Amino acid sequence: MSTHDLLFLFLTLAVLGMAAVLAGVIGFGVARWAGSPVPDAVVRGAIVCAGTLTIGIAVLGVLVTAIR
Repeated sequence: MSTHDLLFLFLTLAVLGMAAVLAGVIGFGVARWAGSPVPDAVVRGAIVCAGTLTIGIAVLGVLVTAIR
């Protein structure tokens, strides 16, 4: 793997991390909007963030394998 490929992979992971955090915040907001207490809303936001990271890393793994 060249330096360019590694840099692109790290940049993609950083963008995926930011997207997961944004999805978690949106999940928290939706849970609060639905009337959940704050601790439950935090748990729901964390589940959304973890799910987004899981799906994103799985898709990234498939794409990296397909490109190579």
